[in-house]
Amino acid sequence: MTTRWTALLARARWAQRVLIVLFALVPVLVVTLAFVPALLVLPFLRSRSAHTLTLVRQLTNWTRTVLLSSRER
Repeated sequence: MTTRWTALLARARWAQRVLIVLFALVPVLVVTLAFVPALLVLPFLRSRSAHTLTLVRQLTNWTRTVLLSSRER
């Protein structure tokens, strides 16, 4: 009986982890998709290339922060 419960709990933990990852990906995808129009238009304007690099750096830093802070919990 104990092994049956252990197997059931192991499956529940696996499903919980999958759901957490799926819910965590939603904000990352939303932010990334919000940046796509800017990344398609801004690099072609000479005056906005520095701004484009700043946007990419901010997106990278935000994504890194979200991923690293989620591992600490």
